[in-house]
Order: sequence, then C-alpha cells, then structure tokens
Amino acid sequence: MAKAKFAATSTAAGNPKASDGLSAWLARYEPVEREVIEAHERRIASRVRNDALRREADARAFGDLCEATEGFAVVWRREGWSVRDMVRWADGDVLTLLALAKWLRRDATRHIDRAQSRLRRPLYYAREKARREALAAERRRVGGRRTASPCPTREAVLDAWIRRRESHEAAVRFGSMIHDLECYVDNSLLRDEAGAIVGRRGGVKAWLQENIPALYVRYTTVMRYKAMARKLMQVTGLADPVPAAAVLAEPEQENGSGCAGDGEPDYGSYEITGQGETKVQAKESVPELAVVRARAVWLDVVDGVRGSATALMERLDALTDPERVEDAAMLAGWRAKYENEITERMKSRWWRRMRRTREVG
Repeated sequence: MAKAKFAATSTAAGNPKASDGLSAWLARYEPVEREVIEAHERRIASRVRNDALRREADARAFGDLCEATEGFAVVWRREGWSVRDMVRWADGDVLTLLALAKWLRRDATRHIDRAQSRLRRPLYYAREKARREALAAERRRVGGRRTASPCPTREAVLDAWIRRRESHEAAVRFGSMIHDLECYVDNSLLRDEAGAIVGRRGGVKAWLQENIPALYVRYTTVMRYKAMARKLMQVTGLADPVPAAAVLAEPEQENGSGCAGDGEPDYGSYEITGQGETKVQAKESVPELAVVRARAVWLDVVDGVRGSATALMERLDALTDPERVEDAAMLAGWRAKYENEITERMKSRWWRRMRRTREVG
C-alpha cells in the first residue's frame, strides 16, 4: 500500500491539479486504510492470544493428569501405552479414570482429524478442480453480464464502503456497485497451450488492488456484499441490465429534495402529464413494471430484519435456499401477489406509495 501511494505521489508531483486531487483522495482514503490495518492487527493479536491460552490450557490439563496418575501420564506419552494398559493401571479409581478419559478423548480427536485430513487432501483438490471447471463452463454458456449503471469510480466505491453499515439500503448500494463493477473489469479465463483452464484474470480483485488497496485486504468481505446484491436480484426477479440498486428509493440530495442524483441510470420511464395544452405539464418518472414489482418484494424482504448487513444476508440466503421450503413458498406468494396487483395501469399509484415507504433499519 505504501508503494502505491509513493508511485501516485511521484506521478502527480509536476501537476498541481493532479496533486490537489491526490491530496483530496488520500484525505478520504487514509482513515479507511488505517481502520482496516488496525482491525487486521487486532485479529492477529487475538489469534496469538487465543493460541497462547489454548497451549496454556493443554499444559495445565496434562499437568493435572500427571498429578492424578502420580506422573505416569509422562510415561504413557513417551512409551505409547495402550488404552487397555492405562485403564487396567487405573484400577477403578474414579478421579484417575475421569482425568484419563478427558486426556484420551482430546488426544484421539487430534489423531482422527489428522488421519481424515491426510485422506481427504488428495481427493479434495481433484474434486474442487472439476467443480470449478464445471462452473466456468456454465458461466460461458450464460454469457457476460450487462448493466445500465456506469462504471463506478474509486471515490464512489470508497464512499459506499464507508456508508455500508448505515442501513440495509446502503449495504445493497455497495453490493450492487461491486456487482456492476464486474461488468467493466477483465475476469476472463487463462488457458495453457493444451487448452486447459489454469486460472482467471484479476477482475474485481485486481481492480481493488490497484485502486483501493485497503478494500483489497478486505476482499472476502467485499465479495459478501456482491453476493448479497446478486441474490437480491434473484429474489426480486430483476434481470440484466437492471442493477440490484434499482429496487431502492432515489438517494436524497443535500437540499432534501429526494430527487435522483446526476448520472442516475434510467430504467425506463412513464410520464404522467397534466390535461390541456396551455397547462404546464407535470412529469413523474416511474420505472418499468419489473422494477416496481421488485421494489415491492424488497420491502417485504427487509420487513422485520434487524439493522445489520449480516441479518439481511441471512434473510436472502434463506429465501434463495431450495431446501428452505417455507421461505421459498413465502417468496412465491409475494411474487404472485404483486404480479396480480401491480399492473401497467396501476404501477404509477404503487410507485408513489412505495416511494413514501422507508426501508426498515
């Protein structure tokens, strides 16, 4: 990250405008970078502390076993006595048997885990490679995604990341932005001379590494938001090129007008005009019928969901899980309801009603 900053600073040294833009960007980016680094250091420190506590607990447990068996536990570990010999030596002493059972259970569990790991490791990679190749073939059949949204800038992505925890709406906006970013980056397959798939180009991950290194460190979390946007499109029935953020209300401007900002994509409009040629015509933009129905489903999805993004992700996971029969039936009921109630004639009335409805959380 320091190398990226140094390169950007040296490039902008002879250009005052570029230098001012870089200063403004670093003023917004550095707090985010510092927060990510501090959180990463806290996780490492917590992991080291937990490992030390675990080793201390193991040493204390083994010491208690040695005390209960008058030091014979050391001989058992060194000589490899059988369980039958240990139980015969305990000779019915309850305290010794309890200490022995606890120690044997922990030790046997470790041996079983190691054996399973050795057995599964060669099988896992072959199975995982076949699974990924099948997924890649399926993606090639589907074709590339398209979106009506413009390519997000690094400033817009960073702002959306900073605000992602404010509400469910902010979380979906960030996830939809990353989902749309995938349409503008190169994530094509890499093949060797024989035509076998050997990898994939950087895609979103390479873009984050080059433009926002702090989010590159949090790549797994960023992809969780992207998956949330993809599942939201699946739940609401939206299809390309309409992005997942189309189900949200228009972002409010600083003056509180509630109008959509500049550059907001147009997903299709419906004009409501005043009567008479001399009268000033009033216009209201109403999205396409599919977007109005999708927003109605979205309001039912977030109804009663807690304010965290994790709760929203769990809700979408439940609705898209084929084994959750009750949730699937609930989603099918919502779709059938709005297909019957929100028609081309009624969509403007439903849209005005839903624009006044605020998302929960």
